[in-house]
Amino acid sequence: MEFDEAVAELDTLVQTLEREGDERALMLLELVDAIHRPALELIANGDGEHPLARTLLAMYDLAPVDERIQVEEALDAVRPYVESHGGQLELLGVEDGVVRVRMSGSCDGCAASEMTLRRGIEESLRERYPGFREVVAEKAAEAQAGPKLLQLEDLRRPVFREAGAAGKPGELRAIDLDGDAVLLVNLAGDVYGFRNECAVDGLPSKAAD
Repeated sequence: MEFDEAVAELDTLVQTLEREGDERALMLLELVDAIHRPALELIANGDGEHPLARTLLAMYDLAPVDERIQVEEALDAVRPYVESHGGQLELLGVEDGVVRVRMSGSCDGCAASEMTLRRGIEESLRERYPGFREVVAEKAAEAQAGPKLLQLEDLRRPVFREAGAAGKPGELRAIDLDGDAVLLVNLAGDVYGFRNECAVDGLPSKAAD
């Protein structure tokens, strides 16, 4: 659609809405002005690198979106789940498609954190960050201070039980195994089982849905 034609169509639409008493016509114009005017003023003054100007240009695919913004938006999509389990997710850096994050709080050292990274964070990054190659999780600072001494009661011997099919590689499957809620994960053909509950609240893990 040509510029003049688009302007005429917009004017006709606004007049129709106003004639019908639809207050959304005025709101529409106010929103368009609020979004475009500040950015256009910056561009007109030669400040096209200002975040507002670049955001407007990116809306029309006229400028690339900063990759760190893309990554933060991807992480924002999974942060509510991490925080609901007492954890925190921090972006440390982005370089050549490699995203470095830190999972702290109750998520640090949790066996489910690895699955959260694989299934949640990686999926969100692939959807929202075109340049994504890999996510690297670094340990929290307190965990880097030195080795953790395990008490004898913390040690558990592996238990092998028949659990049926575990699904395709990369898939998670929640099952009831003789009254125990178990989460099965198939990692490159190797099947692992975890107790299907969060260590914080004892509730079944949402990652099993």
